[in-house]
Amino acid sequence: MDPKADILDEAAVERAAQGAKLALPRGPHGGKVGEVRAASVGSSMEIHDFRAYQPGDDLRQIDWNAVARTGELILRVRQDEVAPRVEVLVDGSRSMAMTPAKAARTRELALLFSRIAARQGLEPVLIAAGARPERTGAVGATAVLRALTFDGRDDFDAALRRGPPLRSCGLRIALSDFLFEIDFFRFLERIARGAAALALVQVLDPEDLSPTGGYGAQLVDVESGERLERILSPAVLRAYQRRLEGHQRLLRAAAARVRATLVTVSAGVPVEALVRGPVGVLMVQGAGAEPGRAAR
Repeated sequence: MDPKADILDEAAVERAAQGAKLALPRGPHGGKVGEVRAASVGSSMEIHDFRAYQPGDDLRQIDWNAVARTGELILRVRQDEVAPRVEVLVDGSRSMAMTPAKAARTRELALLFSRIAARQGLEPVLIAAGARPERTGAVGATAVLRALTFDGRDDFDAALRRGPPLRSCGLRIALSDFLFEIDFFRFLERIARGAAALALVQVLDPEDLSPTGGYGAQLVDVESGERLERILSPAVLRAYQRRLEGHQRLLRAAAARVRATLVTVSAGVPVEALVRGPVGVLMVQGAGAEPGRAAR
């Protein structure tokens, strides 16, 4: 095996990025401070909605005309202006390096999104959520991704909680295999917060999708090292497929609830082919769902 097979192919990323643009969520521009607006609320000048006052709310946002009319405390909820920023979140757990191809595709896709965003003037921010989470901009993205060792022992959610805080942005892209047990709705709701749109890129190895088994093969949790099954018999493989299908249904349902775009890709496919295929849905020239619309 090529000792550098798990490192990204920068030339392939550059070819894949040529002429590509990320599809941004539709909405009115926010002028100098931002190109897109979030569904969250904030302090811009555009009123988004009204609601009843709750303890802890900013008293300056009370609509006193509405109070005079109704006798109730009514709050003006204003639409948040979001800086033209793209955040790329990378799962640095051990499962993302189960094979060299899976590690390479994850690095390449993260670099691809960062480079395209930079060329669009969207201030890309890369957060690599490994054992020691890191944040970097466009200039440092290549070096951080090359050095990323996928050494995290906890899941993506736990690693992100230990890392730098997520900031308001136009588009947030999370790369992971999402093969961990969690309340996906609460997790996705949290990482969607502050973003005008959320895209989930699920990178799976062919062995994730369909373990081949064979004599002496074992199913092992790469994070903990625990042997889950001693022998991958046909019955064990069928049970794994059922569990995987159920897991994927939960992930798709959670993505739909938070209006995230979910794209599942095979690590066995080169990055250029992924852009022409499933990842194209996140690009302007892609045909299909826009960011913020869950893939079916």
